[in-house]
Amino acid sequence: MNKLLPLLAMLAAGLVTSTAIAAGGTTSTPAPAPKVTIIKPAKQKKPVAIVTAPAKTAPVVAKAPVVTKKVTTIAKKVAPVTPATPVVATITDAWATKFGDLGPAYISAVKLANAAKYDDAIKAFNALNKPDDPRVNNWIGFSLRKQGKVDAAMPYYDKALKAAPDFTPAHEYLGEAYLQMKDMTKAKEQLAQIEKLCGNKTCEEYKDLSAAMKTAKM
Repeated sequence: MNKLLPLLAMLAAGLVTSTAIAAGGTTSTPAPAPKVTIIKPAKQKKPVAIVTAPAKTAPVVAKAPVVTKKVTTIAKKVAPVTPATPVVATITDAWATKFGDLGPAYISAVKLANAAKYDDAIKAFNALNKPDDPRVNNWIGFSLRKQGKVDAAMPYYDKALKAAPDFTPAHEYLGEAYLQMKDMTKAKEQLAQIEKLCGNKTCEEYKDLSAAMKTAKM
């Protein structure tokens, strides 16, 4: 019995304490309430639309296909490629109406004479077999004179002018032969004859002989 008394006392004390707590009393300092921090969510920025423009590239221009046309025989006939016409062709055509066409062999011979191939030119003119043609005789006289054989050239000029007294190219070359012989008087006579036949001082033979007279060394 004596042993139960202290135990009952302790129980009683615990009961009192429990009662006091229940009645709102405080027997000890309560633990502080935990601090609650309200964290506001960060405002989200409005989404920005990022537009990525494609890189500009130069437009691809398709090249037109190169069309190559074959030159046909018909095309050659329509637009033939012709070499430059020599100056002598004008004189040749003009006199061909009166004396007849000597053909391409004559033109080739004239080209040889103008190229200073005088021996070949003389052979070519003789090969035409036109000994009485004033054009042939005039060019043979020209070729001989250019070789310094003025005396040998004179009969050919005379023969040309006997066959055709109005053949102005022969008058011109004869006048130039006189200039080589230092005879200005006779050269002037040929110039006057050319002016009479042409009816003016603008024809080619007059201008050529006149220019030769101005540069001649007497």
